Amino acid sequence: MPVQHKSTHKNAVRSRQMIKKAFAEMLNEKDISKITVTDIVEKAGISRGTFYAHYMDVYDLYNAIQSNMMEAVKETIEQIGPKQILLDPTEVLSQAFRFLDEKKFYYKLFITSSRSDALVKRIIAYIGDTMSSTIDGSFSEAERKEINLFLYYSLGAMENIVKAWLDEKLNIKADECAALIAKTYLRSKPEALTKLETPAK
Repeated sequence: MPVQHKSTHKNAVRSRQMIKKAFAEMLNEKDISKITVTDIVEKAGISRGTFYAHYMDVYDLYNAIQSNMMEAVKETIEQIGPKQILLDPTEVLSQAFRFLDEKKFYYKLFITSSRSDALVKRIIAYIGDTMSSTIDGSFSEAERKEINLFLYYSLGAMENIVKAWLDEKLNIKADECAALIAKTYLRSKPEALTKLETPAK
């Protein structure tokens, strides 16, 4: 029985991957409002029953993909810690690029599609809000303004770099790209951020 259960789980995971891949490819071709369950199952080579075993409809699938990616972002930030990320984003960038590199073809199709802007903006907003809330009373108003400006400037730049990397406009490996972004960030980050290194009294 355990073997059968393991096999069933693997089949379910494989089915979801096939559905998501087919959906991502179709998002690159047309708007989500014009994609049907029939389109997806035909492209994925599965039955409608298999699709409905995992998702209610196309929008449920889209929301599930968004939620999965958002959860991955949240878990990584919580694991490393907002303060540590503000001080040195090397680890979070390394993890992010490893995550994207594992299924680069899939994420390229999804993140660079015409429908991706809502998700990317949602991720950027979450990261920005989380990092910004870390900047507390330890900083003057002028320092907070400088740090927030630098933070959103950096996030915008990182978004463009990730898209260019996924689109293979940059001839660079994942780990090297992460390291170079971190190097640029560390070289230009506001000096005021060093206050985060000292525990509050």
